[in-house]
Amino acid sequence: MLQVDTADLQALQVRQTPVFFVNTRPLLSFGPRQLYELILSELDAPR
Repeated sequence: MLQVDTADLQALQVRQTPVFFVNTRPLLSFGPRQLYELILSELDAPR
């Protein structure tokens, strides 16, 4: 399990914690409004 997590961190280029992701997209600017907008953009994204 730890090996999988480590591989995910490397693939997503996580350099520090906490880092929030929505469908593999990182939240670049921390805040509730930014998180809300990222979630909305993912809900509107074509599948």
